[in-house]
Amino acid sequence: ASVQLVGVYLVFASLIVPALATIAQAGRKRQLVIAYAIGVLGYFAGLTLSAVFDLPSGALIVWTLAGCALLAQLLPGVRRRADAAPSEDADLAV
Repeated sequence: ASVQLVGVYLVFASLIVPALATIAQAGRKRQLVIAYAIGVLGYFAGLTLSAVFDLPSGALIVWTLAGCALLAQLLPGVRRRADAAPSEDADLAV
């Protein structure tokens, strides 16, 4: 029902973008807190910019969600670390 109401891009971006931004974090609780923060900030920024610049809300929310996820990767506490998840390629190299 939510896809019919707001559109496929907005629904899938809301589900996937915050999850991808926090996939390398240790601890499920930490992942959820950061993902919810990205979602709330993305929606708030998208709706605010949509109202200010009179642009379509759905598309702007998708863009701001992606922007918030990218900005979250710049923060040291959220950034993916090479040592956070061991690579499967390392086993193949041996």
